[in-house]
Amino acid sequence: MIFDNKGFPRDNGASDWQDSARLAGIMTLFGWPRHVPLEPYLDLMERRYVRHPKERLYDMSRDQAVCLVAGYWKQGEYELVDRSLVDGKDIFSPSVRGHFRRCQGRSASALQNLWLRLDIMYSAYIKPMDEPNQLICILMVAGPEYVRLWRKHNKKWKEAIRLYWCGWRGESELAELMISKIEGA
Repeated sequence: MIFDNKGFPRDNGASDWQDSARLAGIMTLFGWPRHVPLEPYLDLMERRYVRHPKERLYDMSRDQAVCLVAGYWKQGEYELVDRSLVDGKDIFSPSVRGHFRRCQGRSASALQNLWLRLDIMYSAYIKPMDEPNQLICILMVAGPEYVRLWRKHNKKWKEAIRLYWCGWRGESELAELMISKIEGA
């Protein structure tokens, strides 16, 4: 992992800082030993989340925001979670909307919980090796019941995490930390 002079992280293999918010949220959610300041990923003047506080090349995507707000949730900073602060054009499914509610310290609706179960099955049986970060963050916030359901049905979940993090990103330590925490859920 590479850190800039303000302590914001970047994957070893990345050429820019545009995945920094995603990485910072995941590091916080999984208890990475080095603290990453999450508050600067919310630009209070512009009322929006940013991918990196200083390098702003793209809008904030749903994928980035899901991970970032999971970090806010882990730190108990529920007041920093607001779906309207995501300026990208992505669609928010009911399970993602439920994630934002949980990260605000509220409960997800029955529909949002059902949709999350459908997302788990889709991931497990249709796309078991797809990038799992967004779903993992949602599951970790939703609770052990959802994490265990995903582990039970997706027999390749560890492989999917390692495929994403251990290749060109060069973040095998983070992958193993995530696997360890998910196994303990």
